[in-house]
Amino acid sequence: MKTRQLGQTLLEFALIAPVVFLLIGATVDLGRGVLIYTTLQGASREMARQGALSYYSGSNTLAPVCTALTTPCGLLPLTNGAHSLDPLGMSVTYLDSGTNAAPPAYGLYAANGTQPGTITLVGPTASTVYVFIYELDSAGSTRWACPGCSSVARVPGHQLIVVDLKVQWKPVLTSLLGIPSAITFDSQSVERIEY
Repeated sequence: MKTRQLGQTLLEFALIAPVVFLLIGATVDLGRGVLIYTTLQGASREMARQGALSYYSGSNTLAPVCTALTTPCGLLPLTNGAHSLDPLGMSVTYLDSGTNAAPPAYGLYAANGTQPGTITLVGPTASTVYVFIYELDSAGSTRWACPGCSSVARVPGHQLIVVDLKVQWKPVLTSLLGIPSAITFDSQSVERIEY
């Protein structure tokens, strides 16, 4: 009798275990996805807040010149804000543009009048954070950071600074199940430049 009960228990466990393990894996994957998304949102907001400050006006990749403040700041380059996703296994990509009128080569920009536009990734790599930083004036014109161009990263006039972070994330569970899918997380933050 005990042997039959043990056999029945093992059979029931064998039938139920894959479903239970799948649910546990899905829960862990979902939690990791939510963590990545909320961290991306926080990084985007922080970068936009810092980019609106007058001492960040020279470059996105250099530390700000804030020695004139009563207590000089120890702030890092604006693009370093995206590195808060490093502990989650993400790498960060940022390139300056080749012209003030176009985004970096890894994105396509579609204007939306005086509102922030839409950016589509070009050939994204999974687990890579793509950084887009541009300013938008009241006429709807955009200006991208271009070190070889005549203007600096941002110009005076209380324009809007837009920070758009995108990451393509491939859940572990989809990889294990052989499903070729990825989720693109996008976080856009807008601040008015203070100078």
